[in-house]
Amino acid sequence: MTQPLHIPQLGTTDTELYRRIDEVVHYLWDPLCVSEFPGARDEYYSYLPKIFELVKSERDDELFTYLKRIAYLEMGLTFLDEEKTRNAIDVLMVWKSELEDYA
Repeated sequence: MTQPLHIPQLGTTDTELYRRIDEVVHYLWDPLCVSEFPGARDEYYSYLPKIFELVKSERDDELFTYLKRIAYLEMGLTFLDEEKTRNAIDVLMVWKSELEDYA
């Protein structure tokens, strides 16, 4: 059974950013190609706190390195679509900017 998304105690804008990060990671980045399986909705939850930290600090290159590391070392992948990864990072940074501008 899929676990619900646990969001740390954050302000309203950061809570929304955390949710957006979860959506982007699951539906856009999705290196394991599990987004079509409802039972796998929690597949990437353990990575969200670190991704959130890197997005908040706008460390794009460090985030790219982190996503590559978890894909290869923790998920055991032998291939990662780096363009898809960069695109997901771009979307994350746009969401961060948009939400901060809106706040």
